[in-house]
Amino acid sequence: MFNFEINIDSAPKKSFFSLLWQKIFEEKLNNSLGIFFLILCSGFIAAAISFGGIKIGGVLGALLIGSPLIIASMFNLKFGISFTIMLSFVFLGAKRILDDIPLGILMDVMIVVMLFGLFIRQINERDWSFAKNPISKIILVWILYNLLEGANPWAESRLAWLYTVRGFAGFTIMYFLLMYAIDSKKFLFLLIKIWLLFMTFAMIYGYNQEFFGLLPFELNWIMADKGRYMLLFQAGKFRMFSFFSDPLVYGFSMCFTGMLCFILAGGPFRLYKKVFLYTLGCLMIYGMLFSGTRAAFILPPAGFLFYSIVKFKKNILITGGVLFFIVMILLNIPSSNPNLVRLQSAFKPSDDASYQVRVRNQKFIQPFIQTHPMGGGLGSVGEWGKKFSPWSPLANFPPDSGYVRIAVEMGWIGLFLFCLMLFIVFKEGIKDYLRIKDPMLKTISLGMLTVVYSLTLANFPQEAIGQYPINYLFFVAIAIINKCRQFDTQTENSLVQ
Repeated sequence: MFNFEINIDSAPKKSFFSLLWQKIFEEKLNNSLGIFFLILCSGFIAAAISFGGIKIGGVLGALLIGSPLIIASMFNLKFGISFTIMLSFVFLGAKRILDDIPLGILMDVMIVVMLFGLFIRQINERDWSFAKNPISKIILVWILYNLLEGANPWAESRLAWLYTVRGFAGFTIMYFLLMYAIDSKKFLFLLIKIWLLFMTFAMIYGYNQEFFGLLPFELNWIMADKGRYMLLFQAGKFRMFSFFSDPLVYGFSMCFTGMLCFILAGGPFRLYKKVFLYTLGCLMIYGMLFSGTRAAFILPPAGFLFYSIVKFKKNILITGGVLFFIVMILLNIPSSNPNLVRLQSAFKPSDDASYQVRVRNQKFIQPFIQTHPMGGGLGSVGEWGKKFSPWSPLANFPPDSGYVRIAVEMGWIGLFLFCLMLFIVFKEGIKDYLRIKDPMLKTISLGMLTVVYSLTLANFPQEAIGQYPINYLFFVAIAIINKCRQFDTQTENSLVQ
């Protein structure tokens, strides 16, 4: 009698969150919500700049750019590692321009985010084989000891420990991220290319500073602090630092990368690549002189000696003898060149007043180290010591050495663990090098061993390993040493099958 047509939509209504997911991720904000969001962000940034100045705008811009990069790093460890290493090259140099932007926190966030991403992967994969080797185990012990220092009964400030452990444990964790992410020769080669590319940029910029002078903002940065000026202006000229934090980092970086280029040039490459690597190595070793870092000048002959002993071939030993003869001439020839004079003084420590001061400081602090097995606590020496515990005698103590700093802050136990870590790296690394059959991997392994050896020596007269980008490259080299043997074994197994 009555004909009712009732249309009922059987599809259930979407929840607020599922609708939001659709608008943001499925439609990628290509809708009215996206337009509204962009207008809102633009208004917020404009208001922030008008009230807070251009620096606030810079921070907000960095957040807009950095947030996607951080999220991408969580889901793609290879991208995150590559980006973090590239950032470490310009990190401290950029602070000369962007002094108020907390770039250090960005580096810490990158490490934490990538570590979180690794743990998320392991929920499904449950494969920790990359951490089950002697080097990984001792590095894990080193990280745990850094964390244990938070309970050091002799520490003057827990806050200093918190600020310091971010760096100490942070860049050490990079090793485990590398061990997981380096799953192919392709990515291993990519890391080496990034290393050489950014060091080439640093070398070119250092040459530009040496021959064309420092830029106005660099001169202003030097003149802003009397101590900095006295450190960088010596023997009538400025010590060059490229885009790194100081001449020390520039000098050491040019030195060990130059040696790496020489060693890689001896590998199975085409002629033009060999010529390029030899040329790059020579330019870097010469560029090292611009830094005026005397401790770096000793490393090339020491590194070549290590290379010759491990390689132990007749032609290498003969070449070493010729180079030794040339070096002896350079060290004894009269010269008015300030770079050469500084090079000669590096091999005469008895005539160096600063070296004698270091020796006296080390003797002075020995009783403290002997009676404090866990040291005075992380951050008790140097910048953080002056900030968080200025009343402590350690706050104004100049360690002038990576090993002395470890001994003072972490005690003789910490120094023993660090030296044990280095011993295991060399023991396992040299053993693996002798077993590797692949000529390319063998060359890379020896090159990285030489880098680690050079930095081990450099850490005695200076605090070499703890500064960007050297701190990351140190563990990149250790991870590559570990991976070379693994890839070689995989190649052998594939050939057998």
